[in-house]
Parts: sequence; C-alpha cells; structure tokens
Amino acid sequence: MEGAANSCMVCDEAITNPICPDCLAKKMRNWLVEFDPQLASEVDGFSIEGDTDTTCLFCGQGMSICAHCYSMDVYEQLAVKNEKLAREFVSRFDFGLRRELLN
Repeated sequence: MEGAANSCMVCDEAITNPICPDCLAKKMRNWLVEFDPQLASEVDGFSIEGDTDTTCLFCGQGMSICAHCYSMDVYEQLAVKNEKLAREFVSRFDFGLRRELLN
C-alpha cells in the first residue's frame, strides 16, 4: 500500500478516521483544559505536506497523518507528564490505542 493517496505518512495504513491533527488537537485541548490548563496548552496540531486525497471531516483540509498516529503521539507526551490523565485520554481518544497499548 506504500504511496497510496489515502494512507498515513507515519504508519502507511489507510486513513479510516479522517480527522486532521489540527481538529483533533482542538478537541483534545478542550477536554484537557478542564484538568490541566498548562498541559492543554502544550497540545498542538500539525500537518505534514504529502500527496493525499484524504480531507478532514470537520475542516476540509487535506491530511496525511491518521488519527491513530497523532493520538499516540499526544498520549506519549501525556504519559510522561501525567499517567492518570494519559489513561483517561486513551478512553476518550482511542483510535485503536487501547488495542496497541495492551499488546
């Protein structure tokens, strides 16, 4: 599947939950600010230029990073700083994280 126009540039899997990192970051910050405003301010979206036909369901921008890979990155950052929030994060923004973290 390498090079497919609808695959993630990180994991090379098909993007099945087309929500871009910018839109995910907004939702994640909105949730996290209730518990730790400082940590919430550290969650940023990003985009990587790529050859993609996939567009975000919310904002319509082209995207080349899947929700799973972006969420895993945020989870790893949270786990270092606050393990309890990281576990709650996984229950809210799973995108296949639980399956991967339990293996």
